[in-house]
Amino acid sequence: MNIIIIGSGIGGMACAATLANSGVKVKVLEQNNDVGGKAGNIQQNGYEFDTGPSLLTYPNWFDDLFISCGKNPRDYFDYIKLDNVTRYFFEKGKHVDVLGDLESTAENFEKELGVEKTMFLKYFKKWENIYEISEKVFLEGDLKIDFNFIKNAVKWVSVSGLSNIFKSMASYNKRLQNPELEKIMNRFATYTGSSPYETPAFMNQLAVVEMVLGGFYPKGGVFNLPKALESLCLDLGVEFEFNCKIEKINMLKNSIEIFSSQKKFSPQKLISNVDYYTTQHLLGKKSRKSRTVLSTSAIVFYWGVKSEFNQLKLHNILFSEDYKKEFSEIFNDENIPKDPTIYINISSKIDSNHAPKGSENWFVMINVPAQKNLISDNQIKLIKDLIIKNVYNKFDVNIENLIEFEEILTPNKLFKKTGSYLGSLYGNHQNSIYSIMKRKKNQDQKFKDLYYVGGTVHPGGGMPLALRSGVNTANKIINEIR
Repeated sequence: MNIIIIGSGIGGMACAATLANSGVKVKVLEQNNDVGGKAGNIQQNGYEFDTGPSLLTYPNWFDDLFISCGKNPRDYFDYIKLDNVTRYFFEKGKHVDVLGDLESTAENFEKELGVEKTMFLKYFKKWENIYEISEKVFLEGDLKIDFNFIKNAVKWVSVSGLSNIFKSMASYNKRLQNPELEKIMNRFATYTGSSPYETPAFMNQLAVVEMVLGGFYPKGGVFNLPKALESLCLDLGVEFEFNCKIEKINMLKNSIEIFSSQKKFSPQKLISNVDYYTTQHLLGKKSRKSRTVLSTSAIVFYWGVKSEFNQLKLHNILFSEDYKKEFSEIFNDENIPKDPTIYINISSKIDSNHAPKGSENWFVMINVPAQKNLISDNQIKLIKDLIIKNVYNKFDVNIENLIEFEEILTPNKLFKKTGSYLGSLYGNHQNSIYSIMKRKKNQDQKFKDLYYVGGTVHPGGGMPLALRSGVNTANKIINEIR
Protein backbone atom coordinates (compact mmCIF):
# COMPACT_ATOMS: atom_id res chain seq x y z
CA MET A 1 0.00 0.00 0.00
CA ASN A 2 1.40 3.37 -1.10
CA ILE A 3 0.00 6.43 0.70
CA ILE A 4 0.81 10.13 0.28
CA ILE A 5 0.05 12.80 2.86
CA ILE A 6 -0.02 16.44 1.78
CA GLY A 7 1.17 18.69 4.61
CA SER A 8 3.37 18.03 7.63
CA GLY A 9 1.24 19.55 10.38
CA ILE A 10 0.48 17.77 13.65
CA GLY A 11 -2.40 15.77 12.14
CA GLY A 12 -0.49 14.74 9.04
CA MET A 13 2.54 13.46 10.93
CA ALA A 14 0.42 11.68 13.57
CA CYS A 15 -1.34 9.92 10.72
CA ALA A 16 1.95 9.12 8.95
CA ALA A 17 3.53 7.63 12.09
CA THR A 18 0.51 5.45 12.87
CA LEU A 19 0.33 4.16 9.29
CA ALA A 20 4.08 3.55 9.02
CA ASN A 21 4.08 1.65 12.30
CA SER A 22 1.54 -0.75 10.79
CA GLY A 23 3.84 -1.42 7.83
CA VAL A 24 2.33 1.00 5.29
CA LYS A 25 4.65 2.94 2.97
CA VAL A 26 4.08 6.67 3.56
CA LYS A 27 5.45 9.80 1.91
CA VAL A 28 4.74 13.33 3.23
CA LEU A 29 4.79 16.25 0.78
CA GLU A 30 5.40 19.67 2.37
CA GLN A 31 5.39 23.03 0.55
CA ASN A 32 7.70 24.69 3.10
CA ASN A 33 11.26 23.76 4.03
CA ASP A 34 10.34 22.45 7.48
CA VAL A 35 7.54 20.66 9.31
CA GLY A 36 4.89 22.07 11.63
CA GLY A 37 2.26 23.85 9.55
CA LYS A 38 0.73 26.54 11.76
CA ALA A 39 2.97 25.33 14.61
CA GLY A 40 6.10 26.76 13.03
CA ASN A 41 9.13 28.63 14.30
CA ILE A 42 10.98 31.93 13.81
CA GLN A 43 14.61 32.45 14.91
CA GLN A 44 16.02 35.91 14.28
CA ASN A 45 18.34 38.40 16.01
CA GLY A 46 18.66 36.24 19.13
CA TYR A 47 14.88 35.82 19.45
CA GLU A 48 12.90 32.63 18.98
CA PHE A 49 9.12 32.45 18.50
CA ASP A 50 6.54 29.70 18.12
CA THR A 51 4.49 31.03 15.22
CA GLY A 52 1.10 29.56 16.11
CA PRO A 53 -0.23 27.40 18.96
CA SER A 54 1.30 28.29 22.31
CA LEU A 55 -0.52 26.21 24.94
CA LEU A 56 -0.25 22.43 25.17
CA THR A 57 -3.23 20.47 26.46
CA TYR A 58 -3.77 16.68 26.51
CA PRO A 59 -0.02 15.90 26.55
CA ASN A 60 -0.99 12.29 27.30
CA TRP A 61 -2.46 12.02 23.79
CA PHE A 62 0.97 12.84 22.35
CA ASP A 63 2.59 10.34 24.72
CA ASP A 64 0.06 7.66 23.69
CA LEU A 65 0.98 8.07 20.02
CA PHE A 66 4.69 7.46 20.67
CA ILE A 67 3.95 4.54 23.01
CA SER A 68 1.59 2.97 20.42
CA CYS A 69 4.51 3.10 17.97
CA GLY A 70 6.77 1.28 20.42
CA LYS A 71 8.75 4.38 21.38
CA ASN A 72 9.47 6.17 24.65
CA PRO A 73 8.08 9.70 24.25
CA ARG A 74 10.72 11.08 26.64
CA ASP A 75 13.35 10.14 24.08
CA TYR A 76 11.71 12.67 21.74
CA PHE A 77 10.22 15.48 23.83
CA ASP A 78 9.27 16.50 27.35
CA TYR A 79 6.92 19.01 28.97
CA ILE A 80 6.04 20.64 32.26
CA LYS A 81 2.69 21.36 33.88
CA LEU A 82 2.07 25.08 34.41
CA ASP A 83 1.39 26.34 37.93
CA ASN A 84 0.15 29.60 36.42
CA VAL A 85 -1.77 28.92 33.20
CA THR A 86 -3.12 32.35 32.15
CA ARG A 87 -3.16 35.88 33.57
CA TYR A 88 -6.26 37.92 32.66
CA PHE A 89 -6.15 41.72 32.67
CA PHE A 90 -9.25 43.92 32.95
CA GLU A 91 -9.86 47.66 33.14
CA LYS A 92 -7.69 49.80 35.40
CA GLY A 93 -4.92 47.21 35.69
CA LYS A 94 -7.00 44.66 37.60
CA HIS A 95 -5.89 41.09 36.92
CA VAL A 96 -6.52 37.51 38.02
CA ASP A 97 -4.70 34.22 37.36
CA VAL A 98 -6.01 30.84 36.30
CA LEU A 99 -3.78 28.41 38.20
CA GLY A 100 -2.72 24.79 37.74
CA ASP A 101 -5.75 23.23 39.45
CA LEU A 102 -9.44 24.14 39.77
CA GLU A 103 -9.49 24.48 43.58
CA SER A 104 -6.65 27.04 43.54
CA THR A 105 -8.26 28.90 40.66
CA ALA A 106 -11.59 29.04 42.52
CA GLU A 107 -9.81 30.42 45.61
CA ASN A 108 -8.10 33.00 43.41
CA PHE A 109 -11.40 34.06 41.84
CA GLU A 110 -12.90 34.46 45.31
CA LYS A 111 -9.97 36.59 46.48
CA GLU A 112 -9.51 38.76 43.37
CA LEU A 113 -12.97 38.87 41.79
CA GLY A 114 -15.27 38.36 44.78
CA VAL A 115 -16.74 35.16 43.29
CA GLU A 116 -17.83 32.69 45.97
CA LYS A 117 -15.63 29.61 45.68
CA THR A 118 -18.37 27.04 46.34
CA MET A 119 -20.66 28.68 43.77
CA PHE A 120 -17.99 28.57 41.08
CA LEU A 121 -17.04 24.94 41.80
CA LYS A 122 -20.72 23.94 41.65
CA TYR A 123 -21.14 25.81 38.37
CA PHE A 124 -18.04 24.12 36.96
CA LYS A 125 -19.06 20.59 37.99
CA LYS A 126 -21.82 20.66 35.38
CA TRP A 127 -19.33 21.26 32.59
CA GLU A 128 -17.03 18.53 33.88
CA ASN A 129 -19.90 16.04 33.68
CA ILE A 130 -20.84 17.17 30.17
CA TYR A 131 -17.23 17.06 28.99
CA GLU A 132 -16.79 13.48 30.20
CA ILE A 133 -19.64 12.33 27.94
CA SER A 134 -18.64 14.62 25.05
CA GLU A 135 -15.19 13.06 24.83
CA LYS A 136 -16.76 9.65 24.18
CA VAL A 137 -19.42 10.96 21.78
CA PHE A 138 -17.49 13.46 19.69
CA LEU A 139 -13.74 12.81 19.98
CA GLU A 140 -13.30 9.04 19.74
CA GLY A 141 -13.28 7.85 16.13
CA ASP A 142 -15.79 8.84 13.44
CA LEU A 143 -19.11 10.55 14.17
CA LYS A 144 -21.10 7.44 13.24
CA ILE A 145 -24.84 7.52 13.89
CA ASP A 146 -25.25 4.06 15.42
CA PHE A 147 -26.78 2.63 18.59
CA ASN A 148 -23.84 3.58 20.83
CA PHE A 149 -23.80 7.13 19.47
CA ILE A 150 -27.54 7.56 20.05
CA LYS A 151 -27.30 6.09 23.56
CA ASN A 152 -24.45 8.43 24.52
CA ALA A 153 -26.09 11.39 22.77
CA VAL A 154 -29.31 10.91 24.77
CA LYS A 155 -27.27 10.78 27.97
CA TRP A 156 -25.33 13.87 26.86
CA VAL A 157 -28.54 15.87 26.21
CA SER A 158 -29.99 14.81 29.58
CA VAL A 159 -26.90 16.10 31.40
CA SER A 160 -26.37 19.20 29.26
CA GLY A 161 -30.01 20.20 29.10
CA LEU A 162 -31.87 20.79 25.83
CA SER A 163 -31.94 24.55 26.35
CA ASN A 164 -28.12 24.71 26.39
CA ILE A 165 -28.06 23.52 22.78
CA PHE A 166 -29.92 26.64 21.69
CA LYS A 167 -28.89 29.15 24.36
CA SER A 168 -25.57 30.96 23.78
CA MET A 169 -22.52 30.53 25.96
CA ALA A 170 -22.59 34.21 26.94
CA SER A 171 -26.28 34.22 27.87
CA TYR A 172 -25.76 31.16 30.10
CA ASN A 173 -22.76 32.74 31.81
CA LYS A 174 -24.84 35.75 32.86
CA ARG A 175 -25.83 33.65 35.88
CA LEU A 176 -22.28 34.07 37.21
CA GLN A 177 -23.24 37.71 37.93
CA ASN A 178 -19.62 38.81 37.65
CA PRO A 179 -18.53 40.65 34.48
CA GLU A 180 -14.85 39.67 34.79
CA LEU A 181 -15.58 35.97 35.27
CA GLU A 182 -18.11 36.07 32.43
CA LYS A 183 -15.36 37.32 30.11
CA ILE A 184 -12.99 34.56 31.22
CA MET A 185 -15.57 31.83 30.60
CA ASN A 186 -16.75 33.38 27.33
CA ARG A 187 -13.18 33.50 26.01
CA PHE A 188 -13.08 29.72 25.57
CA ALA A 189 -15.28 30.11 22.47
CA THR A 190 -12.20 31.51 20.74
CA TYR A 191 -10.57 28.06 21.07
CA THR A 192 -12.79 27.08 18.12
CA GLY A 193 -12.61 30.48 16.41
CA SER A 194 -16.22 31.18 17.39
CA SER A 195 -18.25 33.87 19.17
CA PRO A 196 -19.44 33.27 22.76
CA TYR A 197 -22.55 35.29 21.85
CA GLU A 198 -23.53 32.70 19.23
CA THR A 199 -21.87 29.36 20.04
CA PRO A 200 -24.10 27.05 22.15
CA ALA A 201 -23.90 27.17 25.95
CA PHE A 202 -22.66 23.58 26.20
CA MET A 203 -19.37 24.77 24.67
CA ASN A 204 -18.53 26.07 28.16
CA GLN A 205 -17.13 22.57 28.58
CA LEU A 206 -14.05 23.76 26.67
CA ALA A 207 -12.92 25.43 29.89
CA VAL A 208 -12.57 21.98 31.47
CA VAL A 209 -9.59 21.18 29.25
CA GLU A 210 -7.52 24.06 30.61
CA MET A 211 -8.91 24.58 34.11
CA VAL A 212 -9.29 20.93 35.18
CA LEU A 213 -7.01 18.84 32.96
CA GLY A 214 -4.34 21.55 33.04
CA GLY A 215 -2.12 23.64 30.80
CA PHE A 216 1.36 22.44 29.82
CA TYR A 217 4.46 23.75 28.12
CA PRO A 218 6.74 21.62 25.90
CA LYS A 219 10.35 22.08 26.97
CA GLY A 220 12.15 24.16 24.36
CA GLY A 221 8.86 25.52 22.99
CA VAL A 222 5.84 24.28 21.08
CA PHE A 223 7.86 23.79 17.88
CA ASN A 224 9.57 20.88 19.64
CA LEU A 225 6.32 18.90 19.26
CA PRO A 226 6.23 18.83 15.44
CA LYS A 227 10.00 18.23 15.44
CA ALA A 228 9.47 15.27 17.79
CA LEU A 229 6.76 13.92 15.47
CA GLU A 230 9.08 14.35 12.50
CA SER A 231 11.79 12.33 14.29
CA LEU A 232 9.24 9.63 15.15
CA CYS A 233 8.12 9.46 11.51
CA LEU A 234 11.71 9.20 10.26
CA ASP A 235 12.47 6.44 12.75
CA LEU A 236 9.44 4.54 11.43
CA GLY A 237 10.52 4.91 7.79
CA VAL A 238 8.28 7.79 6.65
CA GLU A 239 9.74 9.72 3.72
CA PHE A 240 9.52 13.54 3.58
CA GLU A 241 9.77 15.73 0.49
CA PHE A 242 10.07 19.46 1.28
CA ASN A 243 9.57 22.55 -0.92
CA CYS A 244 6.97 20.53 -2.78
CA LYS A 245 3.86 22.67 -3.30
CA ILE A 246 0.90 20.76 -4.72
CA GLU A 247 -0.93 22.55 -7.52
CA LYS A 248 -3.54 20.04 -8.62
CA ILE A 249 -5.20 16.77 -7.59
CA ASN A 250 -7.08 14.45 -9.95
CA MET A 251 -9.25 11.75 -8.37
CA LEU A 252 -9.82 9.32 -11.24
CA LYS A 253 -11.96 6.19 -11.30
CA ASN A 254 -9.13 3.78 -10.50
CA SER A 255 -6.20 6.06 -9.71
CA ILE A 256 -5.05 9.28 -8.06
CA GLU A 257 -2.84 11.92 -9.67
CA ILE A 258 -1.07 14.62 -7.64
CA PHE A 259 0.85 17.37 -9.44
CA SER A 260 3.50 19.73 -8.12
CA SER A 261 5.28 22.18 -10.41
CA GLN A 262 7.98 19.57 -11.08
CA LYS A 263 6.55 16.12 -10.33
CA LYS A 264 3.58 13.82 -10.61
CA PHE A 265 2.69 11.38 -7.81
CA SER A 266 0.30 8.41 -8.05
CA PRO A 267 -0.54 6.99 -4.61
CA GLN A 268 -3.19 4.38 -3.85
CA LYS A 269 -4.64 6.56 -1.11
CA LEU A 270 -4.31 10.29 -0.44
CA ILE A 271 -4.55 12.10 2.90
CA SER A 272 -4.77 15.89 2.95
CA ASN A 273 -3.42 17.68 6.00
CA VAL A 274 -4.19 20.94 4.21
CA ASP A 275 -7.28 23.05 4.99
CA TYR A 276 -10.42 21.27 3.76
CA TYR A 277 -11.54 24.11 1.46
CA THR A 278 -8.06 24.60 0.03
CA THR A 279 -8.05 20.88 -0.79
CA GLN A 280 -11.34 21.33 -2.66
CA HIS A 281 -9.67 24.01 -4.78
CA LEU A 282 -6.83 21.59 -5.58
CA LEU A 283 -9.50 19.11 -6.70
CA GLY A 284 -10.80 21.74 -9.12
CA LYS A 285 -13.95 22.52 -7.14
CA LYS A 286 -15.11 26.10 -6.78
CA SER A 287 -15.85 26.80 -3.14
CA ARG A 288 -19.22 28.38 -2.57
CA LYS A 289 -18.41 28.99 1.08
CA SER A 290 -18.32 32.64 2.09
CA ARG A 291 -16.10 33.79 4.90
CA THR A 292 -19.22 34.21 7.09
CA VAL A 293 -19.13 30.46 7.88
CA LEU A 294 -15.44 30.48 8.73
CA SER A 295 -13.73 30.74 12.09
CA THR A 296 -11.70 33.76 13.06
CA SER A 297 -8.30 34.49 11.62
CA ALA A 298 -5.57 36.49 13.37
CA ILE A 299 -3.01 39.22 13.08
CA VAL A 300 0.14 38.35 15.02
CA PHE A 301 3.09 40.61 15.84
CA TYR A 302 6.30 38.80 16.75
CA TRP A 303 8.20 41.39 18.78
CA GLY A 304 11.67 41.27 20.25
CA VAL A 305 11.30 43.60 23.26
CA LYS A 306 14.37 45.11 24.96
CA SER A 307 13.00 44.89 28.49
CA GLU A 308 11.46 42.48 30.98
CA PHE A 309 7.96 42.77 32.44
CA ASN A 310 7.36 41.14 35.81
CA GLN A 311 3.62 41.91 35.55
CA LEU A 312 3.30 39.48 32.62
CA LYS A 313 3.31 35.69 32.68
CA LEU A 314 3.71 33.06 29.96
CA HIS A 315 0.12 33.51 28.75
CA ASN A 316 -1.63 36.87 29.10
CA ILE A 317 -5.03 38.19 28.00
CA LEU A 318 -5.76 41.93 27.89
CA PHE A 319 -9.54 42.09 27.53
CA SER A 320 -11.32 44.70 25.43
CA GLU A 321 -13.80 46.90 27.29
CA ASP A 322 -16.80 45.82 25.20
CA TYR A 323 -16.36 42.10 24.51
CA LYS A 324 -19.76 41.74 22.81
CA LYS A 325 -19.04 44.61 20.41
CA GLU A 326 -15.68 43.05 19.52
CA PHE A 327 -17.30 39.80 18.33
CA SER A 328 -20.09 41.66 16.56
CA GLU A 329 -17.47 43.59 14.58
CA ILE A 330 -15.70 40.34 13.64
CA PHE A 331 -18.67 38.14 12.72
CA ASN A 332 -21.50 40.55 11.85
CA ASP A 333 -19.62 43.51 10.36
CA GLU A 334 -16.67 41.40 9.14
CA ASN A 335 -14.27 44.12 10.23
CA ILE A 336 -11.11 44.26 12.29
CA PRO A 337 -12.34 45.21 15.80
CA LYS A 338 -11.63 48.76 16.93
CA ASP A 339 -10.86 47.66 20.50
CA PRO A 340 -9.61 44.05 20.26
CA THR A 341 -8.76 41.68 23.06
CA ILE A 342 -4.98 41.18 23.01
CA TYR A 343 -3.20 37.89 23.68
CA ILE A 344 0.49 38.07 24.64
CA ASN A 345 2.58 34.91 24.88
CA ILE A 346 6.15 35.20 26.19
CA SER A 347 7.94 31.84 26.03
CA SER A 348 11.19 33.40 27.27
CA LYS A 349 9.51 33.46 30.71
CA ILE A 350 10.26 29.72 30.74
CA ASP A 351 12.92 29.22 28.05
CA SER A 352 15.30 32.10 28.73
CA ASN A 353 17.27 31.31 25.55
CA HIS A 354 14.28 32.45 23.46
CA ALA A 355 15.41 36.07 23.95
CA PRO A 356 18.68 37.92 24.66
CA LYS A 357 19.42 38.59 28.32
CA GLY A 358 17.21 41.36 29.71
CA SER A 359 14.75 41.03 26.80
CA GLU A 360 11.54 39.14 26.02
CA ASN A 361 9.96 37.54 22.95
CA TRP A 362 6.39 38.79 22.61
CA PHE A 363 3.87 36.90 20.49
CA VAL A 364 1.02 39.45 20.29
CA MET A 365 -2.24 38.34 18.67
CA ILE A 366 -5.69 39.76 17.98
CA ASN A 367 -8.66 37.99 16.38
CA VAL A 368 -9.89 39.27 13.01
CA PRO A 369 -12.29 37.92 10.36
CA ALA A 370 -11.02 35.44 7.79
CA GLN A 371 -10.40 37.41 4.60
CA LYS A 372 -8.61 37.20 1.27
CA ASN A 373 -7.98 40.94 1.00
CA LEU A 374 -4.56 42.20 1.93
CA ILE A 375 -4.50 44.16 5.17
CA SER A 376 -3.01 47.54 4.37
CA ASP A 377 0.11 48.98 5.97
CA ASN A 378 -2.10 51.74 7.38
CA GLN A 379 -4.38 49.18 9.07
CA ILE A 380 -1.35 47.36 10.50
CA LYS A 381 -0.01 50.65 11.88
CA LEU A 382 -3.38 51.48 13.50
CA ILE A 383 -3.52 48.05 15.16
CA LYS A 384 0.08 48.28 16.33
CA ASP A 385 -0.52 51.76 17.79
CA LEU A 386 -3.66 50.50 19.54
CA ILE A 387 -1.77 47.58 21.12
CA ILE A 388 1.06 49.89 22.26
CA LYS A 389 -1.50 52.28 23.76
CA ASN A 390 -3.31 49.44 25.53
CA VAL A 391 -0.05 48.12 27.00
CA TYR A 392 0.79 51.64 28.18
CA ASN A 393 -2.61 51.99 29.86
CA LYS A 394 -2.18 48.66 31.65
CA PHE A 395 1.48 48.87 32.67
CA ASP A 396 2.43 52.54 32.33
CA VAL A 397 5.27 51.63 29.93
CA ASN A 398 5.65 52.78 26.32
CA ILE A 399 7.06 49.75 24.50
CA GLU A 400 7.27 51.40 21.07
CA ASN A 401 10.97 52.23 21.39
CA LEU A 402 11.69 48.86 23.06
CA ILE A 403 10.73 46.80 19.99
CA GLU A 404 14.00 45.86 18.24
CA PHE A 405 12.68 43.02 16.10
CA GLU A 406 9.32 42.66 14.35
CA GLU A 407 7.66 40.19 12.03
CA ILE A 408 3.95 40.24 11.23
CA LEU A 409 1.50 37.47 10.34
CA THR A 410 -1.71 38.42 8.50
CA PRO A 411 -4.60 36.23 7.26
CA ASN A 412 -3.26 36.43 3.70
CA LYS A 413 0.26 35.45 4.77
CA LEU A 414 -1.16 32.58 6.85
CA PHE A 415 -3.08 31.34 3.79
CA LYS A 416 0.02 31.45 1.58
CA LYS A 417 2.26 29.73 4.13
CA THR A 418 -0.09 27.02 5.44
CA GLY A 419 -3.02 26.84 3.00
CA SER A 420 -5.51 27.97 5.66
CA TYR A 421 -8.49 29.06 3.57
CA LEU A 422 -8.83 32.88 3.72
CA GLY A 423 -6.57 32.71 6.79
CA SER A 424 -9.19 30.89 8.87
CA LEU A 425 -7.58 29.28 11.92
CA TYR A 426 -10.02 26.39 12.46
CA GLY A 427 -12.01 25.90 9.25
CA ASN A 428 -15.71 26.54 9.95
CA HIS A 429 -16.71 28.36 13.14
CA GLN A 430 -18.94 26.56 15.65
CA ASN A 431 -21.56 29.25 16.20
CA SER A 432 -24.48 26.79 16.17
CA ILE A 433 -25.26 23.15 16.87
CA TYR A 434 -25.74 22.76 13.11
CA SER A 435 -22.20 23.98 12.30
CA ILE A 436 -20.78 21.73 15.04
CA MET A 437 -22.54 18.61 13.72
CA LYS A 438 -21.69 19.48 10.10
CA ARG A 439 -17.95 19.60 10.70
CA LYS A 440 -16.20 17.93 7.76
CA LYS A 441 -15.58 14.21 8.11
CA ASN A 442 -12.18 12.51 7.79
CA GLN A 443 -13.13 10.49 4.68
CA ASP A 444 -14.42 12.14 1.52
CA GLN A 445 -18.05 11.29 0.83
CA LYS A 446 -17.46 10.77 -2.90
CA PHE A 447 -13.82 9.67 -3.26
CA LYS A 448 -13.30 6.83 -0.80
CA ASP A 449 -9.50 6.86 -1.20
CA LEU A 450 -9.30 10.53 -0.17
CA TYR A 451 -9.06 11.49 3.51
CA TYR A 452 -8.70 14.69 5.53
CA VAL A 453 -6.86 15.33 8.78
CA GLY A 454 -6.00 18.44 10.77
CA GLY A 455 -7.75 21.26 12.56
CA THR A 456 -10.36 22.03 9.87
CA VAL A 457 -12.04 18.60 10.02
CA HIS A 458 -13.37 16.21 12.68
CA PRO A 459 -12.90 16.28 15.62
CA GLY A 460 -11.78 19.95 15.70
CA GLY A 461 -9.07 22.58 15.90
CA GLY A 462 -6.03 22.81 18.15
CA MET A 463 -2.98 20.56 18.38
CA PRO A 464 -4.46 17.65 20.40
CA LEU A 465 -7.58 17.38 18.23
CA ALA A 466 -5.48 17.66 15.06
CA LEU A 467 -3.34 14.81 16.41
CA ARG A 468 -6.47 12.79 17.24
CA SER A 469 -7.79 13.32 13.69
CA GLY A 470 -4.56 11.87 12.30
CA VAL A 471 -4.57 8.82 14.58
CA ASN A 472 -8.31 8.16 14.06
CA THR A 473 -7.95 8.39 10.27
CA ALA A 474 -4.86 6.17 10.17
CA ASN A 475 -6.63 3.50 12.23
CA LYS A 476 -9.65 3.68 9.91
CA ILE A 477 -7.39 3.12 6.89
CA ILE A 478 -5.52 0.26 8.60
CA ASN A 479 -8.81 -1.47 9.38
CA GLU A 480 -9.96 -1.02 5.77
CA ILE A 481 -6.70 -2.53 4.46
CA ARG A 482 -7.04 -5.49 6.77
